[in-house]
Parts: sequence; C-alpha cells; structure tokens
Amino acid sequence: MKELPRLPFDNPDILGIAPQMLTLQREAPVTRVRTAGEDAWLVTRYDEVRSLLADRRLGLSDPRPEQSARSTARATMMSLMAGDDRDTEAAEHPLMRELLVPRFSTRRMRLMKTRIEHHVDELLDRMAAGTRPADLHSALSFPLPTMVVCDLLGVPLADRERFGLWARGTFDQSDSRHSASTYQQVVDYTTELVARKRVEPGDDILSELIAEKNGTLSDAYIAQLGNAVLLFGYETTIVRIDMGTLLLLRNPAQRALLTEKPELAPAAVEEILRLAVGGKGSNALIPRYAHDDIDVGDTVIKAGDAVMLAIGAGNYDGRAFPDGDQFDLTRDRPRPHLAFGHGTRHCIGRVLARIELTAVFERLFRRLPDLRLAVPEESLHWQEHRITGGFDEIPVTF
Repeated sequence: MKELPRLPFDNPDILGIAPQMLTLQREAPVTRVRTAGEDAWLVTRYDEVRSLLADRRLGLSDPRPEQSARSTARATMMSLMAGDDRDTEAAEHPLMRELLVPRFSTRRMRLMKTRIEHHVDELLDRMAAGTRPADLHSALSFPLPTMVVCDLLGVPLADRERFGLWARGTFDQSDSRHSASTYQQVVDYTTELVARKRVEPGDDILSELIAEKNGTLSDAYIAQLGNAVLLFGYETTIVRIDMGTLLLLRNPAQRALLTEKPELAPAAVEEILRLAVGGKGSNALIPRYAHDDIDVGDTVIKAGDAVMLAIGAGNYDGRAFPDGDQFDLTRDRPRPHLAFGHGTRHCIGRVLARIELTAVFERLFRRLPDLRLAVPEESLHWQEHRITGGFDEIPVTF
C-alpha cells in the first residue's frame, strides 16, 4: 500500500507554500494525507476550498469524538468557536454569531479607525526614538492588536500586556499543561471583569453583552464570548503585521510603490492576507469534519471523515490568481481570498483586521523609510508549535 503524504510538509522557506502542497494542488487536489492525530482529506484548489467552506455538511465538531486526538490548544479553539459538540454545534454557533456580529458592525469598526491610527502613530514614534536594532514584533506587531482588542473588551490599560501573553499561551500545542493553565487564567480574569462590568458598565463589548437577552446571559457565557473575541481577534493580526512587513521587504518595488502611493495600502493588505503563509503552513489550514457524505468531483468524502481545507494553497492557486505567488498591489479586480474563510463561519472581525493592517501599512515605510531586517531572514524562527504560528522576534534597523 502506498504511504500517505504526511502533514505538515517540509518547506525550505519561512514564507510561502510548501512545494509538496503545490504539487498536490496540480496533481491530486483532493487527496488523503496523514496528520499527527488522524488521516484526513486535504483539499488544495481555490474553487473546491471555497465551496467546502460554505458547505453546511462540514462542521467543526468531530462526529466520532471518542477517536479524537486533538491537542488541548486545538480543543480549546474548537470550544470557543462552539464547535466541540456535534449535538450542540448547529444551535450554539448561530447564537454566538447572533450575539457577536452586531458588535463588529462596519459602522462601529470605522468609528474605531481614528483611535487605531493614533495607536499606530504612537507606537511608530516610540520605535523611531528608541535604540537600534529594534524588535518590530514587540514594538508594533504585538502591542497594537492587544491595545485594540482590549479597547473592545474594556480591559484596563495596566492589564493588557499580561492579558495578551495569556492569550498567546493558550494556542501552544507543544505543552498541554501550559495551554490549559494560561487559558484558565484568561477565563478567570474575564469572568471577574464581567462581574465588575455588571456593576460599572462601560462602552465595550462585554457591557453590551450583559444587557443582551434582557440581561439573562450568564457571566460564564459572556466571558466565553469575550475570550473568543480576544483569542481570534488578536493573535492572527499580530502574525500578519510581522508577515506583511517581511513580504514588503522581500518586494522592494512594491514597497516603493506603496510608499509613493499610500492609497494602495488596502490593496497591500489584501495581498498580505492572501500570501501570509508561514513555515510549514499550519496557519493556513482549516480543519473540518464531514457530518454527511460529500461529493467533491470524483471523490466521496464520507460522513465522519476529517478534512483539511488548505486556504493558503487556495490563495496561491493560479486558476484563481494569475501569477498567484507574486506580491502585486495592482491586481485587476482580484477574486476574494480565503484568509477570513467563507460562508457561515466567515470571520466576524475581518473589517477590524483590515482597518488595523491598513493603518500600519499606510504608515510603516513612510515613517521608517530605511526599515530593513537587522539579521538574515533565514535566522527568523517560525513558531510551529502554536496553532496560529508566527514569530516571537523580528529584529530590524532603520
């Protein structure tokens, strides 16, 4: 019997798609693969990935939980997305979206735009005035999303750094005890914060949720929704600020065009979101389970089968994006990328993430025109053990 390809695939680069992933995209776009926990179907082409993201027969919950081999970090993520139980997923996930989607309205996010831009200006001014080399990650990429999500939740300024560090530890797949411990600290803190806001409400999401459903939502449930906002609205944006900077440093002509025409920042953000795949690509795979049989071309995915939707490979697919591996700010009416998913689980915070990233990349290279890496790019270390991947340090000078 032929041995199945094994995820994660090796990648000689710290950015981009693993060569084996692209080979499968060409030759076997729906194929069985072996992962650390279970065998799964890997889907790599844009059209099939997009279609399956919207297919209600695919869910987050494993219909055979007794066979599950998920890490503590992965199980926590599924629980926060109301996808840890087949019997409750169909009801709990829509309720979660019903409560959170209004909190992330385009109007509200745009009202935050001025504050976000002020945060970016302050962070860049501080970085410019500091010593060199500097760490872009700790100076900009980490604090900005932490500030923004804590503004949303009403977390006091003094607590923001530790709140962010707890969130980061939650998605550590290498140490289940550490993941569980840090997540429990987040839960304890947020539950206490909700109790305080019942007495002293503010202009924040937690206070608004307390008033929802005639005040009948429990503190524990409100805290869970707050934790979902924190964990899904924070770490991924950090990663994309780091990766976006690296992508622009790799593409000096596109960087120069952006500096000359800052109005191209939204286009730059879309290319960053599309191409932001790091290391072995774990940050660009969406796990699902078939709750019914699904035909994908000539392949039948059986109920109960695990499925890995390779949104990163789909975003590089030349059928959807001509010269898909090229960073190009001037793409003519590009198709929507898959970085925020698609369909019923389309990312709630996508407008906010775009505002944050646009504020950064409108300013970064105008404020620091000589910004460059202070170390060889190959010395940067992608954090494979975290679900979201990412870097812990980006040394730069300017």
